[in-house]
Amino acid sequence: MERMIEFVPLLKLVQEYISTRYAAALTDQEKHNQLRSYISKYLNDYGYTVSGLTQEEVTEKLYREMAEFSILTPFLHQDNVEEININAWDDVCVTYTNGKLVKLKEHFHSSQHAIDVVKRLLHQSNMIIDKATPMTQGHLGSNIRITAEIAPIVDESVGVAASIRLLHPSRVTLSKIVSSGMGTQDMLDFLCMCVRYGVSFVIAGVTSSGKTTLLNALMTSMPHEKRIYTIESGAREFDLVKRGRNGKIVNNVVHTLSRPSDNPAHDVAQEKLVVGALRFNPDGIVIGEMRDVETYAAVEASLTGHAVFSTVHAHAAEGAHTRIGLLCQKRFSIDFNTSLTQAAQAFPIVVYCHKLESNERKIMDVTECEILPNGERKYHSLFSYHITKNEIISGKTVIEGEFVRGKGISPSLQRRLLQGGVPRTELERFCAKEVAA
Repeated sequence: MERMIEFVPLLKLVQEYISTRYAAALTDQEKHNQLRSYISKYLNDYGYTVSGLTQEEVTEKLYREMAEFSILTPFLHQDNVEEININAWDDVCVTYTNGKLVKLKEHFHSSQHAIDVVKRLLHQSNMIIDKATPMTQGHLGSNIRITAEIAPIVDESVGVAASIRLLHPSRVTLSKIVSSGMGTQDMLDFLCMCVRYGVSFVIAGVTSSGKTTLLNALMTSMPHEKRIYTIESGAREFDLVKRGRNGKIVNNVVHTLSRPSDNPAHDVAQEKLVVGALRFNPDGIVIGEMRDVETYAAVEASLTGHAVFSTVHAHAAEGAHTRIGLLCQKRFSIDFNTSLTQAAQAFPIVVYCHKLESNERKIMDVTECEILPNGERKYHSLFSYHITKNEIISGKTVIEGEFVRGKGISPSLQRRLLQGGVPRTELERFCAKEVAA
């Protein structure tokens, strides 16, 4: 005989049943497959059903609540999902890689339910969120980054606010960047030339502007015999190891992650990894993001002749160098103008990425900073995106524009590239005066 019941009361009954008789199935991941059988058996034995769902659907939904991550589970490993935002227990949004934002019809059962699920997510990286630590960061596997906040940072009624970012490092290629309209082939050819011949650059922009995606794609252009050493914090976004048809690795890559610890003796910060990278004789040091004192080590590495490529949360060109200069001062308090000059010398090229109102990502500007003989900094744009139309038509933002080429690289950068080994004929492509991209 079937017994109709609401899902939430059923969940409580099943949880009590499983925890009393088969507790190991809840705590031991190797026994999670048995959990589905136990849930199905319970439903059969007691005849419980939920309106609008088959028994298989009820079993799966119960399993997700007890062993996985509730309503978040279907979205956590989708290739076309970029971000899951929990604004409140009853307000969850999913952002797709094409820029589309969808409010989920489903939501958590209560504020406490939302907190419990987020705690379970954070537990995967041994991170804790509670009243004493109401804001924390963690990760799920190597490609999902989680930032979460609870009361008193957010209202008690909200439960939890969280940003869950799904990182897809190897999906976007250089050709896709061109075909998507994010940048031009000329832009990418110039930046790949910098990668190969050792001219450091930084990619600036806000969160989700495409900085790391672009950097990952550019680093795939490094010749296989050259060594890349990557440094990241928390979750790994870079995926640069290449394998041949026989499965053997064909390039030369070392991927590293910082390891924070409450015990200073066990703490491995990004700064230590930047310093340690120099001992690996790298042809390119790639830092996921400069955000703290590791910035000074990155600047020093570049100034001593190493090629360093990184990202920073900043606006274009001057803003990026200002941000780098300020971060360097967290390590050593030196004259700020000196710090700015060092930042510009270390990263003479600044790439600025931006997510437009239409959700399109664009390389808005590639700028060179030339240090003049008197020490002054002179900025000039090498490539830029000019918007010619930005309108809302039938509720949809329509943006049109064109990529424009600037006057070309400075004599000092030309010399630096020639010293790095670039053929003069290849370099001449980027020395011409005002021409269309």
